[in-house]
Amino acid sequence: MKKWLVRGAAVLAGTVTVLVAALALMPVLEGPLDEPAYAAPPLPGGWPDARPPQALAYSLIHTSTTQATPEALVVAGGRWGTERRPLHAAVLVRHPQGSFLFDTGLGRRVAEQFAVNSAFHRQFFAYEGLAPAADQLAAHGVPVGEIRRIIPSHMHWDHVSGLKDFPDAEVWVGAEELEHARHGQPPGFIASQFDGDVRWRLFEFDGPAYMGYPASLDLFGDGSAVLVPMQGHTAGQVGLFLALPSGQRLFFIGDTTWALEGVTAPAERPWLVRRLSNVDHDEARNRAAIVHVHRLMRAFPELVVVPAHDERVAARLPRFPAFAR
Repeated sequence: MKKWLVRGAAVLAGTVTVLVAALALMPVLEGPLDEPAYAAPPLPGGWPDARPPQALAYSLIHTSTTQATPEALVVAGGRWGTERRPLHAAVLVRHPQGSFLFDTGLGRRVAEQFAVNSAFHRQFFAYEGLAPAADQLAAHGVPVGEIRRIIPSHMHWDHVSGLKDFPDAEVWVGAEELEHARHGQPPGFIASQFDGDVRWRLFEFDGPAYMGYPASLDLFGDGSAVLVPMQGHTAGQVGLFLALPSGQRLFFIGDTTWALEGVTAPAERPWLVRRLSNVDHDEARNRAAIVHVHRLMRAFPELVVVPAHDERVAARLPRFPAFAR
C-alpha cells in the first residue's frame, strides 16, 4: 500500500510539474501568426452578386454554454484573468426554398452521447444550461419537420449532437468529412450521434472560386447562402457566407477559431489546449485558414465574422425566436 501511495504521489507530482512548465512556456510558444508565411489567394475587388429574397432571415439558437474558462485557454495570447463562456449554438436560416440549420448545437441525447468520454474530457469539455434546438423550435410552434436540411460546419460532437432530433432532415456533408468522422474517436467524434438511420446527402463544391476560396456551393442559386471549403480543423470543415436582404454579409467560420480574437490577431488555439486535446486535424492548414479570414476582414471591414463558439459575437446577433433580415 505504501509503495502504491508513493508511486501515485510521484505520478501526480510529475504531472503537476509538466503542467506548470507548460503553462510557463505558453507565452514563449504562442503569439500572432506570421501572416507573410502563408499563401495569399487573390481576393475580389467587391462582393459577388447576391439576390437574397426579402423573406430570407436568420437566427442563432443558443443550446448550451461551457463552464467559465480563462481566455488564455480559448485563444493563443488570451488573458488568464478574463473569463469566457464559449457557446454551443445552431444557426437557423429561413429561405423561401426551405429552412436549414448550420450546425445543431447540443441535442436532446447529449448526456448519453457525452458519457463515452474519459473523466478528463468530460471535465475539460463540460457544458451547462442545455436547451436543445428541437425543443426551442417546438416551444415556438416550429415543427422539426420544417427543417429541410442540416449542414454541419464539421462533425465534431458539439456541432452534430442534435442530428437525430431532426429525423426528416437531409444532412449535407462532404465525403471527406463523413469519412473522417466515421473513423474518428471521442472526444472529437462520437459515433452514436451519426450512426444508424441518418439521411445523408453528400455534396461537392461545384461552384466557382468565392472570396479567395478555390470553390463554392450556392445552396439556393441566388447567392444568399454559399458554402466554402475550410479544411484544417477537421478534414472537411465548411464555412457559410450569408447575404441578407438588408445588404449585411456574414461569414460563419465553424471552429477555425473559437473566438473572434483568433482571426483579428491572427492567432490559433492555445498550445497547451492543442497538445491536450488534439483538437485540430491539420494544424498547418488551419493556420492558413485563420490567416485567410484575417485578410478577408481587413479587405472587407463590413463583413461580420462569426466563430461558432464566440459568446461575445453571438450577443450581437439575433437570438431565437428573434430573426434578422
